[in-house]
Amino acid sequence: MYGLAIITIIAIMGGAIAYIGDKLGTKVGKKKLSMFGLRPKHTSIIVTIVTGILISATTLGFMTAVSWDVRTALFGMEELKAELLDLTTEVASKTTELEASRAALDAKNAEYAAISAKVKQTTEQLAKITGELTEVTAERDRTTAALTTLQADYALAQSDLVSYQDNIKNLQAVKDELDQRVAGLNSQIGELNTAKTALQTDVDRLNELTSSLKQGLQTVRAGTVVFRAGEMLSTATVRGGQSPEDTTKELGGVIYNTNQHILDKLNVTDKKLEILWIATSEFNQATKLIAETNQEVIVRISAVGNTIYGEPVIGRIELFPNYLIYGQGEAIYSETVKITTDDSAEDTVISFLQKVNTAAVAKGILSDPIQGTVGSMSGSQLFNTVSKVKRQSGNIELTAVAKNDTYTAGPLQIEIRIKNVW
Repeated sequence: MYGLAIITIIAIMGGAIAYIGDKLGTKVGKKKLSMFGLRPKHTSIIVTIVTGILISATTLGFMTAVSWDVRTALFGMEELKAELLDLTTEVASKTTELEASRAALDAKNAEYAAISAKVKQTTEQLAKITGELTEVTAERDRTTAALTTLQADYALAQSDLVSYQDNIKNLQAVKDELDQRVAGLNSQIGELNTAKTALQTDVDRLNELTSSLKQGLQTVRAGTVVFRAGEMLSTATVRGGQSPEDTTKELGGVIYNTNQHILDKLNVTDKKLEILWIATSEFNQATKLIAETNQEVIVRISAVGNTIYGEPVIGRIELFPNYLIYGQGEAIYSETVKITTDDSAEDTVISFLQKVNTAAVAKGILSDPIQGTVGSMSGSQLFNTVSKVKRQSGNIELTAVAKNDTYTAGPLQIEIRIKNVW
């Protein structure tokens, strides 16, 4: 609106200036005035021009004095342009910063969404693990309670057995005393024989009770056996020909490692507990034999008898010379068989493996004291071998070869090769 007012004023003033200039020029022309020796016509034109200039200058001067916007338009335009350029630059900078902030905000929002998804997934996994932990804890508590009850029953049975054995000893002493009295008192033989028969009956009855109790104890022990008699606890190799001190130290390390293995198997937290017991004389004898030999010795530690949870493990030391039995790629056993049906393939492979085990034991590889095996074959390897045999027909030759150098200690790892025989 202010700009329209200025334009209107300037238009009106322009018209007024033109009118006044025309009148002055006409009046001067009519009076035929002369200035500077000029003709009246030219003098009239000059008066008209000067009058227009003075009126325009007066108008601009008045508007400049009363209007700040006019002053700015006349004298401050360059400054306004500079300020406008600065503002435009600042706006562009702020716009760039705004876009960068928006991009950062989008990145943070994406990161927040990823973290939220991860937190949700972690929460679900934690809930699942917590549930599994609760089930395992409950199962452990039930097992602990059952073990406590079983140990209490075992302790009570042991106490009863000791009591019954004491009664048997007392009755046996009474029986012996009565036998002596029978020999010395011939006149009371019949009465004493009757008493003897009654006591013998009591003794037999107590013996039967004791036998039944022993069977019950064996059942209790069988239910909690952690190591069976003859079960191998560990196998290691020790260099022979060392000094007695070094041999003692190395053999002691084998026993220590075996003790730690037993503690880990029984889930015992106190790793300083000595649960494996070996006689000192046996340890000294083994140390002497190892120090006197000049070859590598296999040290096998096995359980002497059945061991129940809570009892010390009584072990024994067995020594064997360690020789190279099979070199890598050496044939162990070979056999030609005839495949008739798919059902006979699995039985054929199992029978062949048993014969390979027998041949390896006969050659000198130490077998497991409980299972009698010298090695193991994975389920996938057995399945692949049976599948290959099933694809054959007629006579085939099965050959077992050692995968790597195998010594007395084992274990034996084999590869079965199959060849058609025509």
